[in-house]
Amino acid sequence: MTITTFSFSQIAERKGKLFFKVGTEYRITPLPYNVGIRDPQVPVDIDAQNSGVAFHYGFDYFITKNLSVGFNNSFRYDVLINNVNEVNEDSGVQKTDKTLIVGGHLYLDYHVKVFKNSEVFARFGQSLLNGGTEYMRKTTHYDNQGNLIGTSYGNDNLSFYAFNFAVGYKKGKTELLVGIYSSSTADYFTETESLIIPYLNFTYTIGKLW
Repeated sequence: MTITTFSFSQIAERKGKLFFKVGTEYRITPLPYNVGIRDPQVPVDIDAQNSGVAFHYGFDYFITKNLSVGFNNSFRYDVLINNVNEVNEDSGVQKTDKTLIVGGHLYLDYHVKVFKNSEVFARFGQSLLNGGTEYMRKTTHYDNQGNLIGTSYGNDNLSFYAFNFAVGYKKGKTELLVGIYSSSTADYFTETESLIIPYLNFTYTIGKLW
């Protein structure tokens, strides 16, 4: 009875409170997409860059006892580009460059109590994925006869915005989520194509900031 009363009290009193959280996320290989419209000029393995383990910290503010708005930053050390400069016509090794990849996630959660000391919740939000993936692109220019005119260099990046949909289970200070990131603006393709990245997320609430 003490545990139940405490849980009810926590839920009732969290309106207007800000909480600090940390956690980890595993992004599963993206769902099948049309490989035929993949941009050959983008020097990266799409699946490798968008899957793997991420760590995150963030904040949740409860507008009401059931509705919260949250923001978190995620971090991964993962694939940047496939560096083909070391591969020649006869032999060679293709090197994969890695970097710190960051993300920003803004979302709304709506909680529904299902048991005496636990809840389920639905999440909807928007994320900026693959921040920090800047690289330099070299382009060689030829005339109509195939003669070399010159080369040009330009900076590019592989970041994109995605919608974030998830359902979760919360008990005490721990949360488990299953969700997807869905985007039609990723610059991996020559035509509009949906990139859907499933994920599993574990989050732990460190404490209340106010």
